Amino acid sequence: MRILDLSRLLPGPYCSMILADFGAEVIKIEEPGSGDYSRSFPPFQNGFGYWHLQLNRNKKSVAIDLKSEVGRLAFLKLAQTADVVLESYRPGVLKRLGIDYETVSKLNPKIVYCAITGYGKQGPLVKQADHDIGYVSLAGIVSMSGEPAGRPAIPGVLMADMNAALMAGMSIMMAVRHAEQSGQGQEIDIALYNTALTLMPGAASLYFGSGFVAERGNNWLTGAYANYNIYETRDGRYVSVGCLEKKFWSNLCVALERADLTDALDEENNHSKVQQELAAIFKTKTMQEWTDFLAGKDTCVTPVLNFDEAMAAEQTTANEMVLTACDDEVGTYKQIGFAMKMSATPGQLQKRAPKLGEDTEAVLRGCGLDEDAVRQLLAKE
Repeated sequence: MRILDLSRLLPGPYCSMILADFGAEVIKIEEPGSGDYSRSFPPFQNGFGYWHLQLNRNKKSVAIDLKSEVGRLAFLKLAQTADVVLESYRPGVLKRLGIDYETVSKLNPKIVYCAITGYGKQGPLVKQADHDIGYVSLAGIVSMSGEPAGRPAIPGVLMADMNAALMAGMSIMMAVRHAEQSGQGQEIDIALYNTALTLMPGAASLYFGSGFVAERGNNWLTGAYANYNIYETRDGRYVSVGCLEKKFWSNLCVALERADLTDALDEENNHSKVQQELAAIFKTKTMQEWTDFLAGKDTCVTPVLNFDEAMAAEQTTANEMVLTACDDEVGTYKQIGFAMKMSATPGQLQKRAPKLGEDTEAVLRGCGLDEDAVRQLLAKE
C-alpha cells in the first residue's frame, strides 16, 4: 500500500506510523525548508528530534511546494501511483491547492482520501482551530476527570488525537479493501471532536437510557465506587483498585482480612464508608509493599507507576514494548514498540525517520516525473 501523508504533528503521523510499521510505503509530503513541525521538537540526538524519530520511523520524505504549479503537478503524478492520501488541513485547503479528492479521483478512481479534521466538514465550528484539550472539553470528557470536589483535570494523554489516529487507520483499511473489490475509492472524514464523543459509551448509555449526567465522582468510572478507585499508600504513592467483579472484590477482602466487607458494596450507599476504610488500610503499607503482598492473589490491584517506571517494568520488557535501534547518523536510540502482535506479519523497525526531503529525487523519478520538473523541485528544497 502506498500512502501519501500530508499530515503533521501527532494524529496523522501516528496513524501512518502504524501502517508503515506493518509494511505500508508511507511518503511524507513536506514543505521545503521546514517540513513537519515535529522535526523541531526537543530533545535531539545528533540533529534528529525524538518526537520525529518516534512518529515518522519507516517512512520516506519528499519535499514539494504544493503552492507552486510544478509542485502541484508532481503531487498529482504521485497520487496516480498511490492508494491513500492522508491529510490534516482545514476543510477547503486541498481544493484551493488543486489536489483535492475530486481532482485526484478523476486520475485515480481507486484513491482513498482520509482527512483528520478538528470538527468535521460542516457545523458552526468547522473553521475553528483547536487542540486536544478543546475537543475533549467540548465533548464532556474533561468534566468527568479529576477529584469529585475539585476542578476538572486535563487528561494525561491526548485522547482525541490518539484515538482519531487509530480510527483513521481502521477506516483506511476498510476503504482500501472496498476499493480493491469495487474499483471505487472514497473520502473519509475523521473529526477529533466526533472521536472524543465516541470514547464514552458508558456515559452515553446512562444519559440516553435514564437522563443521568456522568460527572467526576458521581459514577463508577469517575470515583463513586470504593472498588474502582485510587488509594494513597504510606510512602505517598498510589495503587489502583479495579475490583468491579465480585470475585475480585472477594479476593481483596480476604487478602486484607476484611471478609466482613465482601457484601458491603451490594448497597450503593455503603461505598463512601468502605472507601474511607480502604483509604485507611492502604495507608499502612508502601506502594511496593502492597504490590508484593497482593502478588498472585487475583485482586485487580496495581501500582500507579510513573512513566520511567512503566518503561522499566518487567511486563514492558516481556512484551518487547521498548525497542533499541541503531543508525549510522542518529546513533543508538530507543522507541516505543508495536502494540499489535501479529504472527505472520509482525511490525518491524526497518529505518529511522527520514531527513527532510531525503527521498525526493528517488520517489519523483520513480513515479515517472520528467527531468525538468524533478530539477525544479530539487532546486526548491
